[in-house]
Amino acid sequence: FNSRLVEKFRKEIFTLEYQTRIGSKEYLKSLDEDRKEENIDFFYMYESFDEIETWFEDYENRIEDIKSVFINRVKVIWYEINETIDAVEVFTRLNMGKIPLTNAELVKGLFLRSKNFNKGEVTLQQLQIAQEWDGIEKSLQADDMWFFMQNTDTYSNRIEFILKLMADEHNADSELKKDSFYTFLVFNNSFINDKGNDLKKWANVKRYFMTIEEWYEDRDLYHLVGYLVNQNIPIAKIRDISETVDTKLGFKGALKEKVFNGLFGSNKQLSEFSSKNELNDYIKEYLINWEYGSKNIRAALLLFNIASILSNKASNLRFQFDSYKKEEWDIEHVRSVSSDMPDRIDAQKDWINNVLEYFTGTNGHEQQVALIAAMAVTREKMICQIMLKILSSNPFDVSLFNRIYDITLRYFKEAKERNTDNTIGNLALLDAGTNRSYKNAVFPIKRDRILQLDKTGTFVPLCTKNLFLKYYSKQIDNMMFWSESDRDMYFDSILNTFVDFFDLEKGGSK
Repeated sequence: FNSRLVEKFRKEIFTLEYQTRIGSKEYLKSLDEDRKEENIDFFYMYESFDEIETWFEDYENRIEDIKSVFINRVKVIWYEINETIDAVEVFTRLNMGKIPLTNAELVKGLFLRSKNFNKGEVTLQQLQIAQEWDGIEKSLQADDMWFFMQNTDTYSNRIEFILKLMADEHNADSELKKDSFYTFLVFNNSFINDKGNDLKKWANVKRYFMTIEEWYEDRDLYHLVGYLVNQNIPIAKIRDISETVDTKLGFKGALKEKVFNGLFGSNKQLSEFSSKNELNDYIKEYLINWEYGSKNIRAALLLFNIASILSNKASNLRFQFDSYKKEEWDIEHVRSVSSDMPDRIDAQKDWINNVLEYFTGTNGHEQQVALIAAMAVTREKMICQIMLKILSSNPFDVSLFNRIYDITLRYFKEAKERNTDNTIGNLALLDAGTNRSYKNAVFPIKRDRILQLDKTGTFVPLCTKNLFLKYYSKQIDNMMFWSESDRDMYFDSILNTFVDFFDLEKGGSK
């Protein structure tokens, strides 16, 4: 292995060469310190050997300890099997009960077996497949790609998801699917039953991945597929749809049909609408009747964000499915409803603190007291002074809180007496952590929090941000409250966005 080792042991123990490390074989024979700076590989080869050699310098004293470890603790089990026996099957059986390899690792072993390749091509083709395998795995490890096609992260080797999809296509045995090594067993059977086509099998894996990669890179397909996956339509089903059409444009149209049927029912196809007005009336009837708690509200708000992004063909903006799926999401009332008045003392204190922070610009109590004292005599100052009094009262003055709650709502034009508004025109998507931190807050406080989140780069769905910035309102009389006209214009924006999105003539998919 090395001249120093040869000298010490009076024989060459073994040789080592790295195919991808040019000159490694010759350098490992000498491990010349003067040459270690030639490249990074030589440097670490030398440093590693030097560290090992230093440890073995006191060889005579260490040898007995080393022998003791190998003799008393290390056991080698050697299995010899007949050439007619399937080595993979034996390995699988012997590995039962041990630390298991994943299906992906076992399938990778199938593809890299030397007997799969012609003599003289083994190393090169093995290296190529290994590199392509790692490239696919690296792509799938990117969360933006992974969560566009999956709702959860359950694979340590994400390529296993692709392998399982392929196994499902080729296996009809329901009993086999119960086996924890199901994916591996399906591939192993294919290697046994279809010998001589091993490179073709790998090409099929690449082709399957490249199909999904193509969807990911196409902005329209990325959003359509991502939405449907979020609605628990599996990638395998979407791939089936792709097999029924001849063009990418036809595929997009078929996916829109799937989205439409899932959201508005399957009793009418998009192609059956004779005009845009007819499509408008059909969608509007659903939207008017949907309220907070309706099963399709969340899907509708998600689609509103996606359709809004896709409406601008010149933009490269993409919906962040990874951020969306990693968080828990609430359906948020834009304007607090009457039933939202906090009824617990801790929630009432939080509500007061939110208002005080809004008026003073700080959440520090001492700073708030000083800033409120310095305010000119205004209605805001009166509200803040009463709130400070409530916070300092012991016991907590619930009756005074009820009065200041009503006064504050009237100040922000959100009077408590107003009817509860649970329509889609008063609803938006917001992550649960943010929503629950100010659940009962008035509109300007919610708006301020949204702006703070957006300022710091926290993911806020596009339409939620637009709503609190009042982009959907044609006349902005007051940015600090959410009026009925704001609600109606927001509703119209949702309706118009859906109509344009599902209009196949406009989308060119009909």
